[in-house]
Amino acid sequence: MPEITEYLSDFRPRYRQPSAADLCIEVPSMTPDETNEKVMEIFGRHRDLVSLPVVEGNKPIGLINRNIFLSQMSKQFRHELYGKKSCIAFMDKEPLIVDAALDIDALTLKTVEYGEKTLSDGFIITRAGTFAGIGNGLQLMRVVADMQASRNRQIMHSIEYASVIQRSTLRSSLDALARACPEAHLVWEPRDIVGGDFYQFCTATDGWFATVADCTGHGVPGAFMTLIASTSLNQAIEQNGPRDPASLLGHVNRSIKQMLGQVNGQDGTPGSDDGMDAACFWFEPASGRLVLASARLTMFVLRPGADSVEMLDGQRKGVGYVDSDFDYTWHNQEVMLPPGSLVFVSTDGLIDQIGGPRGIALGKRRVRELLLEQREKTPSQVNATLLEALHLWQGEHHRRDDLTFFCFRA
Repeated sequence: MPEITEYLSDFRPRYRQPSAADLCIEVPSMTPDETNEKVMEIFGRHRDLVSLPVVEGNKPIGLINRNIFLSQMSKQFRHELYGKKSCIAFMDKEPLIVDAALDIDALTLKTVEYGEKTLSDGFIITRAGTFAGIGNGLQLMRVVADMQASRNRQIMHSIEYASVIQRSTLRSSLDALARACPEAHLVWEPRDIVGGDFYQFCTATDGWFATVADCTGHGVPGAFMTLIASTSLNQAIEQNGPRDPASLLGHVNRSIKQMLGQVNGQDGTPGSDDGMDAACFWFEPASGRLVLASARLTMFVLRPGADSVEMLDGQRKGVGYVDSDFDYTWHNQEVMLPPGSLVFVSTDGLIDQIGGPRGIALGKRRVRELLLEQREKTPSQVNATLLEALHLWQGEHHRRDDLTFFCFRA
């Protein structure tokens, strides 16, 4: 796959890791037998010199801060008292001293440990214990900021490519849905480029199967969970077929618990307390028969002529997680849908989104009201209206979660 090879080449090391040597500035130095008058002279000649190192036999022993020194020497009679005395009088005897080979990350940690004086005074750099020069705290901050920006760009590049991969793994499901129910419509919007929501569709001669699922987390951790859950679901469908959604949820539950070290909630140190909420259903268009098994998600059904939206609630047990039994059983709900019935199912990214004038969740009631208002519209128009309503409701509030919802007409 040339495109992946080309992508990975962007992350091959091109430059060595920056070190203290890259910050080393050659500056004048003092010896302990030189006087404060000499320090005054050097600071006068080098206006940009922040600190002046003191070296004894090529070994650094201290650092004289310009501002502190000039402030002390400007006091009354200080020049007369200290001018002829050794420069160590106003020297910091415990400056940060680092080897030139120390990498920037380690240097940053040491700088933080030494406190603010290192950022203002700088630090001494040695080679094999011999004085080499000084480093500037502000310059260190610039290098750290540049490194962090570079790392962030690499991470974002990686996440963006992961999004391409995640969308590619879902594409076959969309193709299956287009064959089975061309007018059905899906909204899938990860909060953070990649996400923890996923969907799955497959077809058979007498009907089609659909899943809308919300795995623990969002962003990269959520995306890893979708890989585990969707792979487990694929295996379950291959082994058992798509007509018994409850058995499929049970298979995925056992698979997740085995993969993540969750054993009947009794493992004192499980690998993770992660899992998913999901609505899985099998639909037969010829008869209108729908079989639903759901873990904590709700299906909304609006029948022709009905004056309210029916809610088919899921069981209050998630798939996976430490507190679920290894052999927990979900149950199928079977309903008959008259032609023209509108079916809608969503992850909690829609229902739980905070917003409105009081900063509360959008909630199921508002979803039902919106479905009633849009009952004559196509599934794509219904979803577009719900998405617009969500954006208006959210307003200035932060998006809380990934967003996935699915609508079709029987």
